[in-house]
Amino acid sequence: MNDVKITKLSILSDTVTNDQTSTICECSIANNGSQILLTGNWFASKSLNGGNTWTHISPVSNFPIADGGFCCDQTLLYDKGRDLTFWLLQYLERQGTNTLRLAVKKGKTLNKEKDWQLWDFSPQSINPAWKNQWLDYNHAALSDNFLYIGTNVFNTNDVFTRSIIIRIPLKSLETGQNFTFDYYETKADFSLRCVQGATTTMYFVAHAGTTGNNKLRVFAWPENSTTVTKTDIAVTAWSGGQYEAKGPDNTNWLMRADYRITGAWLSNGILGFMWTANKRGTDRPFPHIRVVRINAATMAKLDEPDIWSPDYAFAYPDAYPNASGEVGITLFLGGGIKNPTHLVGSFNTATTKWILKMVREGTNGPVQGKWGDYITVRPFAPDNKTWIAAGYTLQGGKTQNDVQVHAVKFKAV
Repeated sequence: MNDVKITKLSILSDTVTNDQTSTICECSIANNGSQILLTGNWFASKSLNGGNTWTHISPVSNFPIADGGFCCDQTLLYDKGRDLTFWLLQYLERQGTNTLRLAVKKGKTLNKEKDWQLWDFSPQSINPAWKNQWLDYNHAALSDNFLYIGTNVFNTNDVFTRSIIIRIPLKSLETGQNFTFDYYETKADFSLRCVQGATTTMYFVAHAGTTGNNKLRVFAWPENSTTVTKTDIAVTAWSGGQYEAKGPDNTNWLMRADYRITGAWLSNGILGFMWTANKRGTDRPFPHIRVVRINAATMAKLDEPDIWSPDYAFAYPDAYPNASGEVGITLFLGGGIKNPTHLVGSFNTATTKWILKMVREGTNGPVQGKWGDYITVRPFAPDNKTWIAAGYTLQGGKTQNDVQVHAVKFKAV
């Protein structure tokens, strides 16, 4: 693998996003052949013909109301083995609680918008003692036999209380049966992140402790066990704090950026973790993406193939291995000579370097300096040899009305 090739770029119009885009767009995507579902912070759009045309789906009205109504933080995932599409939606806090909804669809049935099986989670439905708490910042991942949902829990004063991983049997979701689930919680580690590409053991990770900057805490949860083990791994120290990367129009697009781990994967026995770190002295004058690779069997650190530049910042990475074990990534670039720009890429195992390809360059930075909080990449189903990612840029202006969302299909060549 010596290059990355973009094979299709599909730009969504304001009509199919219902004018509900944002510079905090939080795009997610999943596909089942030619049927593609793409969500942002406040919208959902579908294509039934491989991204040639799109139509809007309202996440507000497509499902029954819960709590204070639909909020944000949507996540999409597709399970090829069981032909299931998963759609996570977060609802607004009301009277000291909120709902995280899991919608599940079987087969190529995106033409039937209401045809979803629904399961709702609230803090107290997970643990009855978790009163006056709410769920936020969610993601999903798969192993051979389970779906995992990760989320943070806050009290009604917006103070972090715990991070949790919920484990749900895929067989029950496939048959539409009620199920019991397991969960893991930690009050010591903020914002757990599950790997993509797990098989018989799910791995998840956080920075060790709520303020640590030189250790990763890696958790292992075998499918055949309710016991979670953890290992602390020393990494090169990095900085968080107030991120800054002013672009050509003097806009700092990273005012919301933080140190949460947003990319995690398992491929060919190697665990990989990615997050946005702040600048480091004179050798790395811009925020950049820290990458750590670990041997899953020995928990020994292999290397730290970071993504950085002396000319601009990188931020908000996500990663997912394809069926061949190649790791595809999606991320943003910006600051210095560049406005926020969407990139995709892949890891060259022979050179241990990242090959990046620009998808679309933005014309402006965001007027309020807000970007993120995440974007996603997925294997393109059903072959799972290429990838599909969702991203966005500003085109012709600095406000949310100037955000243009796109879907991009790419491959390693």
